[in-house]
Amino acid sequence: MICLQEQYPISYDWPLCISVQKTALLRVLARLSSRLGDAEMVERIVLVGLFAILRPAEAAARRLIAIAAHGLTVAAPVKRAGPCAPILKGAGTAARLPCFALFDPRRKVGTKRQRRGGTNAGVWLLDGLDDRPGRRVPPMPDDPMAAARLRRRLAAVIHALDTIPKQARRLAGRYLKQERPIRPMRPGRPPGYRARGKREIDVILLDCHQLALIALAEPVAGRA
Repeated sequence: MICLQEQYPISYDWPLCISVQKTALLRVLARLSSRLGDAEMVERIVLVGLFAILRPAEAAARRLIAIAAHGLTVAAPVKRAGPCAPILKGAGTAARLPCFALFDPRRKVGTKRQRRGGTNAGVWLLDGLDDRPGRRVPPMPDDPMAAARLRRRLAAVIHALDTIPKQARRLAGRYLKQERPIRPMRPGRPPGYRARGKREIDVILLDCHQLALIALAEPVAGRA
């Protein structure tokens, strides 16, 4: 764990804090992108491992954007008239980057859904036939899976880190639309947090989370 007082000894220069953590995050995401490569299908075990790095990286990026948006004032959105002509279906660029999620996914509150058993009685017939009709085959670690969803989320978080001021204004605009502004960080542990994590992304996420808590606790007048 990196001591924040040693890394930022005098005072919290928030642009410097954002720049330091942003550089570290982009380094981790570059390694993740190189591991993913250009393959359209990857093994399940590899995809699960890459998502285990991407989730805390996304959470850390949200905290950097929250720091940049704290105390930021933006103009209220202007209501514009609708188009005179109908919008054609399919218009627009197909290569448009996905929008980065500025808010942590909230935890589901309530009882866990109970798994129901199948309609079969579970009787095995000793006739040498192992594959019964309707039997669910458990997933295997080497099963091929599509990497398109991971690739789009990876591109979204890299674009968000490259455009933090723009994302901060976007977050501040979301605050204007809410009667009671909700923090982008969910209560408790951030997504992807590991209590005893020793990976570089674990240290980065912990530092970004602590910095965001300190920044959001400061009065707006005390910000640089």
